[in-house]
Amino acid sequence: MGQLSGFQPRYFSFAEQGDVVVVTFSMSHISDEDNIEDLGHELFGLVEQFNCRKVVLNMGAVEYVTSSVIGKLITLHRKLHRSEGQLVISDLTPGVSEVLQAARLLNYFNVVAHQSDAFNTLSV
Repeated sequence: MGQLSGFQPRYFSFAEQGDVVVVTFSMSHISDEDNIEDLGHELFGLVEQFNCRKVVLNMGAVEYVTSSVIGKLITLHRKLHRSEGQLVISDLTPGVSEVLQAARLLNYFNVVAHQSDAFNTLSV
């Protein structure tokens, strides 16, 4: 793959594993409204600029997200779905899990316990 060389996001790191891009967030609280738009642009760039079709979001370091961040995740999910891609969210912390549960989104997203489980749920 190697198509993401030179891409340097501020809000997460990523690793390419075959045709899957694993995104690992580096911030424990994603809530700064000024940065939410930038986060969205970085995430959406994976689909729009780099044609990524299989994305795993590892949320293990994230303790809290705002509804604006959840909106960006929903938009990312929709963008991937429209381009016949897939999004899997892994390693939810209790705080993020509670927010997704309250918003009734745990069943909307493909959520797995651990990043290693994500690869089994992505279709070939």
